[in-house]
Amino acid sequence: MLNATGLRYERDGQQILDGIDVQVEAGQSLAVMGPSGSGKTSLLAILSGLSEPDTGEVWIEGTRLTGFAGPRLGVSVVLQGYGLVSLLTAAENIEVALRAAGHPAREVGIAARRALDLVGLEVHADQLVEELSGGQQQRTAVARALALRPRLLIADEPTAELDAVARGLTLARMFEVPEGGGGLILATHDPEVAERCDRMLDLSHEIAPVG
Repeated sequence: MLNATGLRYERDGQQILDGIDVQVEAGQSLAVMGPSGSGKTSLLAILSGLSEPDTGEVWIEGTRLTGFAGPRLGVSVVLQGYGLVSLLTAAENIEVALRAAGHPAREVGIAARRALDLVGLEVHADQLVEELSGGQQQRTAVARALALRPRLLIADEPTAELDAVARGLTLARMFEVPEGGGGLILATHDPEVAERCDRMLDLSHEIAPVG
């Protein structure tokens, strides 16, 4: 489903990633671990096409990645900063994403509320994002990603703000992607989350100056 080889990435004179390979098969989940600054967020940005590696290639289901994958390659991304529009409601944030992906306007309202219900937030569908707690915003971002019915879900610390109950529900929904034959890549600090995944990629290392 995803094959990335020889990924190298520099930022501000430092080598963040150095020769990283990533493979995710259909039906498989991968946990990306490592301390803060080890390159987890940078790696996920490269795997989704939001950033370009200095060297290396990313292929998704036989297509070489050249820019943001998004719906055209069946990829959904949950950003660490959520990427929500604060002056829109939770439902409207999802509706915008669905419209951008080409879903019929008559269907997006129902689909958005259904996605919020999956993560226990249907009652908050009409609240502005700026009125939601950090955990509720995080679940809204996950709901938006799931509403797109991705073949590959890439999520950066998607449960960091959640209590045990919300975390369990949200993870269960996210793992439905590989259970349905897709792929899941999670960056996480939580060993319990990592243990649920089929494989783990540990980026533990000291960031080294370039040259």
